[in-house]
Formats: sequence, C-alpha cells, structure tokens
Amino acid sequence: MAEPQNTRLEAARAYVARKPEDRFGLYTLAMELRKVKAWEDCFGTFQTLLELNPGYGAGWYHYGMATRESGDRAGAMTILRRGLLATEQSGDKHANAEIESALDEMADE
Repeated sequence: MAEPQNTRLEAARAYVARKPEDRFGLYTLAMELRKVKAWEDCFGTFQTLLELNPGYGAGWYHYGMATRESGDRAGAMTILRRGLLATEQSGDKHANAEIESALDEMADE
C-alpha cells in the first residue's frame, strides 16, 4: 500500500533538516513539494539543489517542468535553457537531450 503523500513530504523535510546539502534529499523534497503544488517552497528547494549541484540535469529538467506546471511557461523556458547550458558543461547527454526535447515541445505550443 502506498504511503500517504504528506508522510513522504514530512520524511523528505526531516531528511533535508538532517542533511541540508544532500543532493538526493533536496531533489526528493523538491519533487514531493511539486506533487502538492507548494510552488514557492518547491522552487526554493530546486534553487538550493542547483546552487549546490549546478550540473545536475534531472534537477534542471524537473525544475523547469514544475515551473511550467505552475503556469509560468516563460520562466520554465528560461530555467530549461539554463539547464541546457549546465548539462552541456557537465557532459550529461541524457538530461541534455530531455531538456532540449522539452524546449522544442514548448516552442511549438
């Protein structure tokens, strides 16, 4: 049986409180906040994650997608463009291709 959403969110918050610079914890917390549409906290967590891990492609991709889900298409495109540059520099070809695909899709909207 799946764990209730708020339990996962609280577990992620507790984990980040213990390990505030842990990439896994920050990513998990940001994704849980995204699920409940807690946009301000979600975006702040993604920003912290990416300040600490600027080449983390999954972080850039999901930060952009969350921003898009919040209704900020222009902001999402800006984030994804930044992520495209970051993944080019880090050599993360998989994330780079996903980000590029998302940007192409949004350009066609």
